Amino acid sequence: MGALFLETCYEASCSYRGCHDHQGLFGNTNRFTSWEFSSEHRTTLSHFFTKSPWGRDIASQTPAMDASSCRTDRQTEKSTLFVSIDDTICQKTKPSSRATHAIQGCDWHYSHTEKKSIWGHSLVWLMVHTMTQAFPFVFRLYDKEAGKSKGELAIEMLSSLDVHRPVYVLMDSWYPSQTLVEACLKKGFHVIAMLKANRLLYPKGIAVQVREFARYIEPKDTHLVTVGEERYRVYRYEGSLKGLDDAVVLLAWKADQPMTSEHLHCVLSTDRDLSDEEILRYYAQRWSIECFFRQAKDQLKLDGYRVRASCGETVLDLGATRLCVQYG
Repeated sequence: MGALFLETCYEASCSYRGCHDHQGLFGNTNRFTSWEFSSEHRTTLSHFFTKSPWGRDIASQTPAMDASSCRTDRQTEKSTLFVSIDDTICQKTKPSSRATHAIQGCDWHYSHTEKKSIWGHSLVWLMVHTMTQAFPFVFRLYDKEAGKSKGELAIEMLSSLDVHRPVYVLMDSWYPSQTLVEACLKKGFHVIAMLKANRLLYPKGIAVQVREFARYIEPKDTHLVTVGEERYRVYRYEGSLKGLDDAVVLLAWKADQPMTSEHLHCVLSTDRDLSDEEILRYYAQRWSIECFFRQAKDQLKLDGYRVRASCGETVLDLGATRLCVQYG
């Protein structure tokens, strides 16, 4: 029964294609097409796992995936592996003060999509992928009471990744702390991440925020770079920034938008050998994890479970971390 269930999840996830095709640095989940999967009752997953004989020891095993065997169709990038780190919220109903069987591990978490705090589980994911394949490799439940930050959970998950090929760790602007970046570099992984506009740069040894530095950049100082269907005006900064002695920061604006701080995107790369086009194109691959979140919730009911006891994490371990989403 277990093998049949996981096989179904695999087939369903592999049936989706092209969620991040040609959309530039930032995709749009509203552009997703509809899928034709059978609709199951919300209790199906919970009943399966709570009634099955599978134990937590099985759930805690590392997913059976050899990252070094990921294929890619591009000969020039056959050795490149991407690792995306991000989190998502599985929303739940806030229990009343008289509830005796509330779902464990829930808390208030701020949703940047909804622009408000949401009650539920916050899951930090690590996805391993190439240009054509993506594997939701492992995740951790973010529990505020446990005392570990999302960055510390990300470092734990990275420590379980053993690969012997070039790796680029992709993150949005909420993750590239000095501690996490250093942990990546210690493992021999490069980082490509979005930076907040208040990050400090040190041109000629003078500390200045990115947004202030960008005010002195004129269109003639930039060049055009195409990523998917979007064109960007890009300025390349090489030098030190807070937490790093030597790195690349690309300051980019969409070509059809004014070069103001409101439209500014800042992309960090610890690999100075990459061209501006490669940095932006590699960062755009982070969209794979956003596609997975949307697909897992909409079609595989990732946020539809209802398990009160601590075995709720086992439900996610057994199901969600074994999904394989293949593009191409």
